[in-house]
Formats: sequence, C-alpha cells, structure tokens
Amino acid sequence: MRLSEYLMRFVGKPYVWMGDGSGQYGGGFDCSGLVIEGLWALGILPSKDLTAQGIHDALIKSGWRNPYHTITREDDVLFFGKDEKTITHVAVAVDNVLMIEAGGGGSKCVTPGKSTGFVRVRPIANRKDLVAILRL
Repeated sequence: MRLSEYLMRFVGKPYVWMGDGSGQYGGGFDCSGLVIEGLWALGILPSKDLTAQGIHDALIKSGWRNPYHTITREDDVLFFGKDEKTITHVAVAVDNVLMIEAGGGGSKCVTPGKSTGFVRVRPIANRKDLVAILRL
C-alpha cells in the first residue's frame, strides 16, 4: 500500500494538536501525527514520537533525498517552514498538485469537539512556505 493511499482513510478526522490518532486525543491528528502514523504503519519509521522537524531529520538520516525544485509525485513527504532547520508543518503529496495533511486547527486546538481543522486533501500551492520535498 502506498503512503498517500493509507493516509486517505483518515480524511475528515479532526485536527487536534499533539494528536496521533490513538484515541488519547479523541482520535484526531496534528500534522506530524498523521504523517508518522502512515510512515510507522508502513514500516518506514521506527518511532512514533517526532515533530515535523524530527520527521525530516529522521528521513534524511535514513537515506531519503531532497529533490527540491522538481515536480512532486505521489508519496513525497513535504515540509513547510522558514527553512530546512525551521520546519513547522509536514504533509504527503497525493500527486503533483494535491497533498494530504492535518491542518487548520492551530496549537490551541486540543479537543476534537472544538476543532476547526481536519485531515484534508488540498492543493500544495495553497502554502507558500514549502522548504523540502523528501523521497526514497
């Protein structure tokens, strides 16, 4: 199963800061929790406790490369922020136009009932702060 295909099963789940889908936070996800769930389930990451920056650094250490300035393709892991040392958001490419992400809730959103964000598919171009694209 492909990473993006696995993550599609969570579309519509609430965005919850620090959420990892476990039920501890009402079954919701934050951006890193969603991506970690997919990478862990597919045997790509051994740890489930990483930030967006931590995911980037772990994948680089595992041999993933950054073909930045290329067209994204399915299952690329996309990182957003100020630069590669200041990553604040992570998502997964569905194709060269769309990404799947947990977003829209913010760091104050800690319960699903109050969440305004969710796991969603939206255009990569909606974010202007893409700093890295990692792929195997």
